[in-house]
Amino acid sequence: MKQLFIQDLKKGDTIFGESFAVKYYKRSATRNNKPFIDIELADKTGTIRGKIWSDDMANCKEVVPGDVVSVNGTIEEFQGRLQLRLTNLSKLRDFNLEDYQTRSRNDIDKMFAEITDTIKNIKNPHIKSLLSNIFDDAKFAEDFRNASAAYTVHHSYLGGLLEHTTEVLAIAKTLIKRFPKLNKDVLFSGAILHDIGKVFEFEVGTTVTIRTEGKLLGHIFLGTEYIKNKAPKDIPADLLNEILHLILSHHGELQFGSPVVPMTGEAVALNMCDKTSSQTNMAYRSIFENNATEEFTEYHRQLGTELYRSPYQNDLMNEDIPF
Repeated sequence: MKQLFIQDLKKGDTIFGESFAVKYYKRSATRNNKPFIDIELADKTGTIRGKIWSDDMANCKEVVPGDVVSVNGTIEEFQGRLQLRLTNLSKLRDFNLEDYQTRSRNDIDKMFAEITDTIKNIKNPHIKSLLSNIFDDAKFAEDFRNASAAYTVHHSYLGGLLEHTTEVLAIAKTLIKRFPKLNKDVLFSGAILHDIGKVFEFEVGTTVTIRTEGKLLGHIFLGTEYIKNKAPKDIPADLLNEILHLILSHHGELQFGSPVVPMTGEAVALNMCDKTSSQTNMAYRSIFENNATEEFTEYHRQLGTELYRSPYQNDLMNEDIPF
C-alpha cells in the first residue's frame, strides 16, 4: 500500500522503493553530449519533475507515460522547485489505481447536476433535443464525468473536463445577465459542448495521455463531428451552424487552434468564458501546487510570466485546494 505521496516530499529526503506514475519521459543530452532522461512523476496529490543522469541510467528501466514505477532517489531543489534525482527505477505491475490518479476535488455528482439542470431549463426544443441526445447516452456521460480537460495545461486531471465545463457555464450565466440580448440557449449550449471532443482526445488512466485520434484530429474536430452525428434531424441548419461555430471558434484565434475566429456575440462571449476558466486554473495551480512557499513561481510558459505568491495568501497555503 502506498504510504508516501508527492505532497509529503521535502528537500533532502532520500526515498527508497516509493511508487509513482510516469507522466512524462524523454531522453535528452547535455551540451557536452552526455545523455540524461527528463521525467515527471505523479500521484493523486500532485507531480514532481526528475532527472536520471548518465551515471544512473544503467539502473533505470525503460518506461512510458502511464506506467507505475518504483524509484530510489533524493529530493533536491532546482530554481526554487523540488526535483527528484533518480538512481533506480523499475516498473510495477501490482498497484491501486486510485493512488496515482490526480482528480478534481470538487463533487463530481454536483458538477454533473449543474449540466443536466441547465439542459432541463433550455427553452429552444432543437437545442434541448441535441443536448439530451448527447448526455442521455450513459456511456458518454460517464466518460465525460471522468475526462481530463487537457494533457498538461489546465484542468489536466480526472474530472477536469467537467470542472472546466461547469466553470465556463457559470461564467456564461453571469455574463448573460449583463448582456441579455445574447441568445442564452445558444451560449449555454456552447459552454456545455465546447470541449466535448476531449472525451475522445484523451485517455485517463494512471495519468492523462493523448489518443492517436486526438493527436491526428484534435478535440475541436472530434467535438464538432460528434455534435453533428447527435443533432436531431429537424434542427434548422442555420441554428446548428451557430452552435458548431461556437465550438470551432472558442479558442479565439487561428494561432491557438481554432479554424475560424469568433463571429457572433455568443462566440465572443464563450471565448472569454473559456479563457477565464483555463487561465485562472493555470495560475491557481501554479501558485498553490505542492504547498510551495517561494515568493514567485517559476516562469509559466502559457501565461507568459512568473506569478507572485502574496503573503496575504499564506493562511490558505495548507488548505485543501480544489484542483
